[in-house]
Amino acid sequence: MSSIPNQNKNHKAIERRALTVGIVVNIAQVAAGMVVFLMTGLKAMFLDFSFTAISVLSGLVAVYLSRRTVRTTERFPNGMFALEPIYAIAKAILTLSLLLYSLLDVIQVAYNYFALGQGEPIVTGPVVIYELFAVAACFCLCLYYRSRNRSIRDSSTMLNAEANSSFVDGVMSAGVGAVAVILMILPAGGPLGFLHYTGDFFITVALVIATIKEPFGVLREAFVELVGGVHDDDETNAHVESVAQRHLPANTEYDKTLIFKTGMNYTVDVYLAGTGDTIDVADLVECKRSLERELKRRLHIVDVDFVFD
Repeated sequence: MSSIPNQNKNHKAIERRALTVGIVVNIAQVAAGMVVFLMTGLKAMFLDFSFTAISVLSGLVAVYLSRRTVRTTERFPNGMFALEPIYAIAKAILTLSLLLYSLLDVIQVAYNYFALGQGEPIVTGPVVIYELFAVAACFCLCLYYRSRNRSIRDSSTMLNAEANSSFVDGVMSAGVGAVAVILMILPAGGPLGFLHYTGDFFITVALVIATIKEPFGVLREAFVELVGGVHDDDETNAHVESVAQRHLPANTEYDKTLIFKTGMNYTVDVYLAGTGDTIDVADLVECKRSLERELKRRLHIVDVDFVFD
């Protein structure tokens, strides 16, 4: 097994520390959310704490992958970075499945009340207190993930997935808390008294509509990485193009660069045209290595290929 450059180890360490902080915060949320759900039976609370439970499990998987994907072996000489977008895709699918399940569940509750006249009044209990804690924790965690990812130039697919997940979780918590407050002050016998039985339905539908875009966004970005799509970050592309033109081998002319990102690994194809009769192989190799060294200051894990088309 080959060694990993210290800089790459450091960036993976930043990723793992951020994921570990998230696991600890989410475990506390799951425990508190489960207690509140058992006390109230509120369906939206089930959606809320179940979503956080997924974040705990996925966080544990992400920490393992963060250690594993960067390692190289004889069979995987370039590491296993494809596992990172696969992780993001799996998490997005789980999130979408949970949203769909919760939506179908509350539709059944609303149907039973409006069509069959069956239902139990919603008990809010300590929901408001829990949701205040949950909203603060989720949005702080989202900002923390994004801050840590920015410190490594947004190269972590997994931190991006976790940040989006925390944002969705925070929106859910805010919505559930808002409904709990409304039900606390809403008279049971008034014209809106039906919300005491079906408020769960309306807030869950609103939460699904408000948050479903996030997992689809993660799914799209991870899929592009997995199937080898070109990286479309304009700032990164401009930086790589500028640096590449300073490291051209003799007797070559710059054409274009294509950047491919898989997890935290970048592959940069620099397209060149020959301008002389010969190209010195030693010069070619040295230019490749010097270009990789400079790009690693920003992109961390980079493989450069010179392509003659």
